[in-house]
Amino acid sequence: MKQTLLFVLLAARAAVGAAPSEPARPVPVRDEPMHHLKLENAYVRVFDVTVPPRGRTLFHAHALDYVFVTLGASHVRSERAEGEPVELTLADGETRFTAAPLVHRAVNLSDAPFHNLTIEIVKGGGSPPEPPLPVMPGHSVVFENDRVRIDRQTLDPGQSTGVHTHTLRSLGVCVSAARVEYAEPGGKSETADLTAGQFNWHEGTRTHSLKNVGTSRFEAIEIEWK
Repeated sequence: MKQTLLFVLLAARAAVGAAPSEPARPVPVRDEPMHHLKLENAYVRVFDVTVPPRGRTLFHAHALDYVFVTLGASHVRSERAEGEPVELTLADGETRFTAAPLVHRAVNLSDAPFHNLTIEIVKGGGSPPEPPLPVMPGHSVVFENDRVRIDRQTLDPGQSTGVHTHTLRSLGVCVSAARVEYAEPGGKSETADLTAGQFNWHEGTRTHSLKNVGTSRFEAIEIEWK
């Protein structure tokens, strides 16, 4: 009798252990330990995110629309609290817009770290529409909606954008390490050695040219606030 009762208890415990577990209560994105806040102002919050090989984040909640910029090729799965998981194979520099709200966790399916910048849109720029930028070498618009315009800029060694003007607030993200020269009308110039993942927030109107003065291809993403 005692043996039968013990068997029943063990079977019941095994059945409970085999039941699918519910997702843990999600944390706000700023409390997720793999999301490191690097910049915050009235318009933007930038998180530097690294998930180790075969690792996963906690379930976390995005309450704001955001853009992510992938740094390095990646293979990840977004597991949502509600809905089917989505697998993503992302190229270095791939950039996507994601609408909130979203509760999920990121699972790294590869043997290399998954690294990105997660860029939250806190509020709009409140600026009038910017006219199209002039034709520039390697320049393309990769996404645009009523909140942001995302531009990609690729310059081979020796190439220059020529002089152009930005009127919107923006965040520039360097995708590949490079040496570049910024030049303003009137002759003022500055040379900078940029690293992958480096970013800068830009306020107000800027008129300049950008030239790749290094020996490797330069690639950057510019996210403009509307």
